Amino acid sequence: MISSRLYYTAMMLFWVCYLSLLALVVTYAPQGGLELAGLALFADSGLVETALAAMTNIGLSQLAQSVVLGLLGGFSLASAGLILFAVLFCVFGREREQREARSLAEGAVVCTAAASVLISAISFAGGQAGALLVLQFSALGGLVLTLMSLSQSPIVPDNSGDDAVSDLDQVISDHAANHAAFSAQLASFAKGGGR
Repeated sequence: MISSRLYYTAMMLFWVCYLSLLALVVTYAPQGGLELAGLALFADSGLVETALAAMTNIGLSQLAQSVVLGLLGGFSLASAGLILFAVLFCVFGREREQREARSLAEGAVVCTAAASVLISAISFAGGQAGALLVLQFSALGGLVLTLMSLSQSPIVPDNSGDDAVSDLDQVISDHAANHAAFSAQLASFAKGGGR
């Protein structure tokens, strides 16, 4: 059981990192990269150039291109967030949270599918299919496989509530037994003192 939870944790954390990096690439690569601590990240990566060329071929303005790239980055970031919460619910949650992890993973698949449809429509309409399209569809395929394996994983039922109830029953019965013994001793003392 622990090994399956570790497997799902590793697999889902990989997709969280992948989708987060995809969102950063889509957001910062068209702007010349991201300057962080003297490092230029995502500069001249070439991953979004074909998508930009497709949008230019369609006739989208710079503002429209920024909106499309923002939507792509937003969908990827939303997918990463949903997968992150799904892994937390799946690994650390109780039975109810484990069931909700599947619906969160389904939401991540829907967000990734929306991004894939958007980049597909732009790529094919503009006549330029490139790396961003491949990255987006690989994310979609990976999340679908993750969702399929997550739906086959067993849900661990909550037994801790039953243990807590049985512990409480034990405390109550011990208290009642001690109280009954004390009452019996007090009654015996009262009878003996009255003679």
